[in-house]
Amino acid sequence: MNFVLTLQSGAPRVPEPCFAGLPEPDSPAFESLRQFCEDHHVDVLASLPWVAAEVAGKAGFGAMLRLVHRHGGRRLYLPRGRAACSSRMGLSLDPLTHRQLLDRASAAGTIEIPSAWGVFVGLRRVGIRAAIRSGRSLREVAHAFGVTERHLRREADGLRPS
Repeated sequence: MNFVLTLQSGAPRVPEPCFAGLPEPDSPAFESLRQFCEDHHVDVLASLPWVAAEVAGKAGFGAMLRLVHRHGGRRLYLPRGRAACSSRMGLSLDPLTHRQLLDRASAAGTIEIPSAWGVFVGLRRVGIRAAIRSGRSLREVAHAFGVTERHLRREADGLRPS
């Protein structure tokens, strides 16, 4: 689900991810969002809750988005065995990542998988900030992301160096 921004001159811009929620895995919109995350790697990792950032940093953004799509908003028990844990999470974990997740799990051995909405809000904010930094007009960005220009002015104020 991509959209194309059109400038006043009528020249279309490159399609961008449509920030209307997390798309279904293995869809073109999912791939577009994964690529957006790769293109804005540092900002995206900084915007994610720790579990999502840990998985994205080690297993990639596609694995993180699939994990959130499958288990988002739930408490997930992590088995001590890496193979069983990988199977439960639905992704391949290397020994170091498995150990780090276990170390940060609760006493009961569970972790909270962030909700799809929480991850979406972080990714959308990165998208808005990237669009503002690229020099697009506030009106264009507001229309593309479905927010008010007032919201964007507050966002732009947060981007200015102090």
